[in-house]
Amino acid sequence: MKAVRGLFRQVAITCLCLGDFARLLCLQAGKCKAKIVGLFALVCVIFAWKKLFEGPAQMGVYFPHAVVMRSSPASSAPRSSIFSMTAGGTMYLYSAIANDRYPLDGETNVIITGLSRDGLPSHCCVVLDNTTIYTSLPEEFETNRRARFSELPVVRDIAWYFLEEPSRAVQVTCAVPNTGHRATHATLSFSACSQDTSGYLPVQRPSAPEGSMAVCAKIAHGNGLDPEKVIEWFELQMLLGVSKVLMYDLGVTDPVKRVLNYYQRLGFLDLQPYELVGPPRNRSLSEKFKRMPQFSHDETLSVYDCRQRLMDYTFVLGHDLDELVIPRQDVTLPEFFKAHLETYQDAAGFEFDTEFFIYNWGASSPKEDLMVTRFQRCTLPHRECTKYVYLPRRVHSVETHNIFPRKLYKVYRLPKTEAILHHYRRCPDDVWPTCEPDTIIDDVMMRYKHKLLPRVQAVRRKTDTKTQWDT
Repeated sequence: MKAVRGLFRQVAITCLCLGDFARLLCLQAGKCKAKIVGLFALVCVIFAWKKLFEGPAQMGVYFPHAVVMRSSPASSAPRSSIFSMTAGGTMYLYSAIANDRYPLDGETNVIITGLSRDGLPSHCCVVLDNTTIYTSLPEEFETNRRARFSELPVVRDIAWYFLEEPSRAVQVTCAVPNTGHRATHATLSFSACSQDTSGYLPVQRPSAPEGSMAVCAKIAHGNGLDPEKVIEWFELQMLLGVSKVLMYDLGVTDPVKRVLNYYQRLGFLDLQPYELVGPPRNRSLSEKFKRMPQFSHDETLSVYDCRQRLMDYTFVLGHDLDELVIPRQDVTLPEFFKAHLETYQDAAGFEFDTEFFIYNWGASSPKEDLMVTRFQRCTLPHRECTKYVYLPRRVHSVETHNIFPRKLYKVYRLPKTEAILHHYRRCPDDVWPTCEPDTIIDDVMMRYKHKLLPRVQAVRRKTDTKTQWDT
C-alpha cells in the first residue's frame, strides 16, 4: 500500500539522518559507543510507533465520521466560491479527479489540483461512501517551478525578494486501496483531517470514447475575444474531428458568453468556472501582468486540471482560442495523428512549427467573410510559442508549452510539411524587435471555406453575432 510505503519512507529518512549524527559522534569519540547505537535504534522505534498509532489522523487507516456534508463553515475569513481551502495552511484546492491507472495501477488515485503557498500538506483526507474518512500520506504529483517575471534567474530572485512569493500551481496525489468503497469527496490538510466535510471537494471521474480527441483551450478572459472569431474557431474544431473542448471561464463579454453558452448547450464545450484566488489582489491575465511571478501559476493550474479531466481521451490538443493546428493534407486531426503513431510508435505527443497571421498587416483578402480566409499573409513557419498534441496515457504532466512524457515515450516535432500551428493575433510588441519579418501567403484555409462559411453564418444568427472585423 502507498500509505505503508510513505510511512517507511519517513522512518527511513529519519533513521538515515540519525545515523549520520551517530556516525559523527563515533568519529569524534574515536570509537562507536554501544549507548549511541542503542539510542539511535530507540529513537527510530519511537518514531515508527508514533506514526503507526497517532490517533484519528494516523496514516493509511479508516475512521468513521459524522456526515456533515456541505454545512456552512464557522470561519469568518473570506472564502472562494470555486476553490476550497486546506486546514492548517494556505492551499487553494480547485479539483479532485480520480483514476485507477496512474500513478499507481490498480488503486484509486485521487489527483488534487490547486495553488499552494505553504508547500506540501501532511494529510490526504478522502471520504469513502459518505461514511468513512481514509487518511494517507500525500505525494507530490507535479509542481510548477517556473516564474515569468524574468528569464534571468538573478533578476527573478531579486524580484522575488521584494515581491510576494507566488502561490504555486501544484498537483498532489492521494492513493486509496480498491476495496469496493467509492471515494466521494477529498481534501488536503496541514493538520488532522476534519470531521466537518463541508469544505471537501467532490471526487470526479471523467470518461471519453476510445479514439476521441479533445482540446484544452485554457482560460477565456477579458474583453479581447471577438465573438465572430470564436465561432469560427469552434466550427473549425468540429470540422477537424475534435469531440470536446474544455475551457475555463474567468469572465468574458456578453456577446462572447452567448457564443460559449451555445456550444455548451450542444454538449461540445465543457466550460468550468475559474477565478484568481489569493494575493496579489486585483490581478488579471492581461498582458501587463504577464511577467509577474503569479501569472505562470494561474495559467498553469488550468493546464494541470485539463490533463486530469481529459485523461480518457486518446489525443488532447493544447492551444488557445487564437490558434489552430492544421494538417497540410485534407484529413481530420484524429486520422492524421493515428497515421503518425504508426511511424512514431513510442510517441507521447507531437509539437509543431508556428505561422503567425498578424492582424496589424491588414487583411490580404478583405472581401472574404471568414477571418481564416481574410488573413492569409503570415510569417515563415518557425519554432516560437510552440504548442502540442499529447496522448494522456503516455505523459506524466504538461505545461503551456511543454510535454513531460513517461518513461519509454518521446515527444516528436513534426516537419512543417506535415502540420503547422496557425496563430492569429496582433503583433507581439513585447517579443519581436520589429513587426516586419519575412512573410508568405498561406492559403491552405481556403479548403475549409465551402463547409465552414454556412456553418459560421448559421451560428452567427443563432447567437445574434454581428461581423465587425474589429481586429
